Amino acid sequence: MNVVRDGEALVALCIRPGVTIMRRSGLRGGPRGRNLILWDGGHEPREWHTNRALILNRPGDAHSVHLYWNGRDEFIGWYVNLEAPWRRHALGFDSEDHDLDVLIAPDLSGWRWKDEDELAFAIANGRFTEDDAQRFHAEGLRAINRVLRREPPLDEPWERWRPDPSWLLPALPPGWDAPA
Repeated sequence: MNVVRDGEALVALCIRPGVTIMRRSGLRGGPRGRNLILWDGGHEPREWHTNRALILNRPGDAHSVHLYWNGRDEFIGWYVNLEAPWRRHALGFDSEDHDLDVLIAPDLSGWRWKDEDELAFAIANGRFTEDDAQRFHAEGLRAINRVLRREPPLDEPWERWRPDPSWLLPALPPGWDAPA
């Protein structure tokens, strides 16, 4: 990802179509076959496609707020990714996805949970507990309220943000997969 801002109060990253990302490889299943059931120790390359995203993270938060634009550069919405707080290391950040997400309309007129079925699958398979799910939902509600109230740093006009046209698509640096 391209670094947009890296400060004590906000980390902002941009990912654009065409960037190669890596995801853990192994046996997948669950709703839509997206849940990793058994990691084989490897990774598989995937190309980020369709939408540009700006990812905003306040250090310490158990979520990040993503803004998405389609291929015609139209702002299409807010996305709350529930996850463990980011852990910084020499090459970037690590986190753990909590499966549950939130979609918020571009004009902030409504929202809905996303992937509740995947969270239920993770609970049924011992990855998370019911107590975890309650914490994730509570964090989601806090994040929704932050977005709807446009609390800092969401008070900036992020919907109008555009990447610098001179930016090259980033590549993963050597050692990206070494333990942090």
